[in-house]
Amino acid sequence: MNKIFRICFTVCKAIPLLVILSIIGWSYYAYIIVMCIETVPASSTGEKVLLIVFYHLFLVIFLWSYAQASLTWPIRPPRQFELSPSEWASLEEVGSSRQRKTEYLLGLVRQRGLPVYTRANGNGIRICEDCRLIKPDRAHHCSTCGCCLLKMDHHCPWVNNCVGFHNYKFFVQFLMYGSLYCFYVGCTTAKYFVKFWTAGIGNVHAVRFHLLFLFFVAWMFFIALVGLGGYHLYLTLLNLTTLESFRAPMFEFGPDKRAYHAGLKNNFKQVFGNDRLMWLLPMFSSQGSGLVFPTRHEFGDDHDNLLAGPRGLDSDVEANK
Repeated sequence: MNKIFRICFTVCKAIPLLVILSIIGWSYYAYIIVMCIETVPASSTGEKVLLIVFYHLFLVIFLWSYAQASLTWPIRPPRQFELSPSEWASLEEVGSSRQRKTEYLLGLVRQRGLPVYTRANGNGIRICEDCRLIKPDRAHHCSTCGCCLLKMDHHCPWVNNCVGFHNYKFFVQFLMYGSLYCFYVGCTTAKYFVKFWTAGIGNVHAVRFHLLFLFFVAWMFFIALVGLGGYHLYLTLLNLTTLESFRAPMFEFGPDKRAYHAGLKNNFKQVFGNDRLMWLLPMFSSQGSGLVFPTRHEFGDDHDNLLAGPRGLDSDVEANK
């Protein structure tokens, strides 16, 4: 029964992804075949070519970013954050005393040199009971994927994947390029949409309905993607995740929603990288390893130094992987 349940759960998770791919496949047929080939007059060869060429440019970059957001495998915390069976047994032997658990976990953190600065409620060390590990800063457990992942933002059913450090850049690009794709389709179909319903061009009713749905679906998705994309671009510029926007990261001194704010430019570069050409391409260029994130409290207001990372711990953890 468990195996059957897992299969059904996997199939159900893939339904939103299949819906998106089906809509893209239908829009390709409606735009290329119905509009460009059958609707645009044969005498307007130049218009046909331009419409088809630019359509494919927008489609390719959109599908590329979508595939990267969907297929990039989540990055889990490295082994040094995991608790061995004996360590987990020792933690359970401590009992329900929060103070004793915190002291035991702090000892492990210091012993391994783990870059852990955020805290759970009660100023304790954040742990995951399912994965049996000490959570790195900004890492969270995804119940859908069944694992912890670095800098988790949220689980997105439309890409059938968790969004986090591994693919957040691709997810933002997917929203932006999806908006451009829908905007292009909506604008270029407007002319023939109006002609069909005012001048009565064409005698095939199916053509009318394809253009009708293509026009309205394009603008409907454009509005949705612009709204969601704008929100995530806003989070990028403030160096926040979706989870952190609802619940501020907790430190020893208390919660602070602006803890990772390094200035708008530096915040953007943490996700998109330093190379401006890479900002446009759906290729990984995010800074760091997803384990260490400099905070404004360590360097005051000197945002230029924030990119160096706190005391070189990022490179130390990378070397120990």
